[in-house]
Amino acid sequence: MPQFDPASFVSQLFWFGVIFTLLYFAVVRPTLPKVGKVIDAREAQVGSDLDRAEAAKGAADTLRADHETAMKAARDAAQAAVAQARETAAKASDTQLKALGARLEADAEAAAASLELALGSARAGLETTVAELTSEAIAKLVGIEITPADVSAAIAAR
Repeated sequence: MPQFDPASFVSQLFWFGVIFTLLYFAVVRPTLPKVGKVIDAREAQVGSDLDRAEAAKGAADTLRADHETAMKAARDAAQAAVAQARETAAKASDTQLKALGARLEADAEAAAASLELALGSARAGLETTVAELTSEAIAKLVGIEITPADVSAAIAAR
């Protein structure tokens, strides 16, 4: 093999250096700045994206804070409305309970008066019945005729 011949090593190294230099200047030199520009553009794009992401994060944090503030205000308003509704319901309930208590008290007084009237009527009827039964019993047991009016007068005298 001729490439492994020690006598041709020097010429091979020379041509290797010449071709390497030509390839370097023909390929690497023109493309290296383009690659550098692409890398710089990519770094700038990544930096820009990071800056935009940071700005978006700040905006999202601001929106979240605003949302939390609005939610807290809405919760407070809802709690105030519930408290007001409870207070209104309690007042309405107290008013209805007072009206119901007054109506029940009036009904109780009317029932007591009706009961008193019925009791008086029952006592009057009882006295009449007792007087009649007593006069009949005396008539049957003793044989004396006494009127129910006489029995009533005797009971009243006692």
